[in-house]
Amino acid sequence: MPLLFHSLPDRAPQTSDIVGRSKYRTILASLAELCVQQSLFETLVIRINNKLDLLVSTPLTAASSGNETPDEARECTIAYAWDLINTLSTVIESKLKAKHVDVVKYFDQIVPRFYGLAVTAAAPRVGDVVPIFRDRRLLNVIARLSETLTWELNAE
Repeated sequence: MPLLFHSLPDRAPQTSDIVGRSKYRTILASLAELCVQQSLFETLVIRINNKLDLLVSTPLTAASSGNETPDEARECTIAYAWDLINTLSTVIESKLKAKHVDVVKYFDQIVPRFYGLAVTAAAPRVGDVVPIFRDRRLLNVIARLSETLTWELNAE
């Protein structure tokens, strides 16, 4: 199991890296199946938060290499972040359908952190780089996940 987590890239694969993108999506699909278990869910939450922190802290100019433009690097990074968050959302929804009661205890590790990414991205930008968490697609998946967890928190 730890091998799956370590196989996830720290940066989004380039547009031309079809194998790399397919590999991380396969890994995330496997994690979505396995991490419904309570003992693995906590690790998933921690690892996804860490991967998102790495994506935010890496300048897009450093993430792009080869023939990739900064806009392409940004889109790849947004797609990778979306896949990470969506995987977590999928696992949470599966856990809720299975009536797992441990989901609510991770509210404080997920919602404030994701909101923090969005609020930080909303701050005035420096230079030409637009933070990835200003993208509405990421904001939508964060909102959906936050709403699900908030409703579950209120149901408890």
